[in-house]
Amino acid sequence: MRRLLTAAAGLTIAAFAIFAQRADAMPPFAQAYGVQCNVCHTQVPILNAYGRYVQRTGYSSLDPQVLKRALPVWLGESANYDSQGAPRVTFGNVALHAVGVLGNGSNNNWTYHVQQWIVADNQSGPLDTLWLAYNNLLHRDGHLFIGKIEAPGPSPFSQFSDLAGFSTPEITVGEHVYQLDANRWGVKLNYVHHWIDAEAGWLGNGGDLTGTGGASDFSSDTDKTIQYKLAYADAENPLEVGIYGSRGSWPLAEGGVDQYHSLAGYVQRDPTGSLPGVLVVYQHAYDGNPGAGLGPANSTASTFELYEPVLGRGLISIRKEFTNDGLGNQAQSGEVNFAYHVARYLNFYIQDGFVQNGTPDWQAMLWWTTPLSVVK
Repeated sequence: MRRLLTAAAGLTIAAFAIFAQRADAMPPFAQAYGVQCNVCHTQVPILNAYGRYVQRTGYSSLDPQVLKRALPVWLGESANYDSQGAPRVTFGNVALHAVGVLGNGSNNNWTYHVQQWIVADNQSGPLDTLWLAYNNLLHRDGHLFIGKIEAPGPSPFSQFSDLAGFSTPEITVGEHVYQLDANRWGVKLNYVHHWIDAEAGWLGNGGDLTGTGGASDFSSDTDKTIQYKLAYADAENPLEVGIYGSRGSWPLAEGGVDQYHSLAGYVQRDPTGSLPGVLVVYQHAYDGNPGAGLGPANSTASTFELYEPVLGRGLISIRKEFTNDGLGNQAQSGEVNFAYHVARYLNFYIQDGFVQNGTPDWQAMLWWTTPLSVVK
């Protein structure tokens, strides 16, 4: 614990040195509108009901003329600590982002999002996100995304403050590793009308733009999935309830294909009044051929999380997850997380994670973000 506190203090001092040089910037959307991040976020990067609405409409719900007040490019950098990592402290985590409206007109028919890791874990980084959305469909309620996109599913799978990813959408069954929360190359259509959020997509690889597993790799030895989501999701209601599911094919190492499908229900409620925020997910999946010598498997997985704002700028969360691959392997995991908005553009996260038959893993991250221009 003493080593953790020493490392965290060192990271804080280093980040404040950086912050002091960039005290006049903010992320592009908030910068353009002149508002605080809590308009869209419960705690960065957790989205509230309105933020989730902006996300699923591909940013087309925002005024394009307002967005053009700010340069749509921003930089993110983090310093990370992991008690079980090698090395334990990494400073090489830098990503370049671009978000906004395409073109010089007054409409928002085309929007985009790009995130390229320049450095990740002290190595050359991968492409995280690259999509273009056309928003003038079905009386402007339809949003067609193409590129490396977020899979249809609950928003916390892509935008949450916990340092550990979710086990439920990433369950492994034999040789098959589910990717229900992964950014993957493909196309999806979101229909967003009042409280209705209906999404469907066809997804392939999750690699870089070129090379094996890239955007153009549609070979027979790659995972291909149809994934969907249907939810009650009102931009003004903190409660969201829905289902998500998939059907796909996973190539096996020794030949053959595993045909699989999944279905899950979820509830998310933002923290309001005296009630904490909550996320509950229950998922069932079936794999017809999970690997050599293995019979069909019915797997289950579940996630339970509570999160509550504390100390004015902070948020504490507690998560518990269970997985059963249907092949005799069951596991439990959990995390306790604390996030704090240290100052403008600067957030701190710390987590104690534990898994069945494992030792606790302490992790911490100091995340600094800034756009690359001032407001026009």
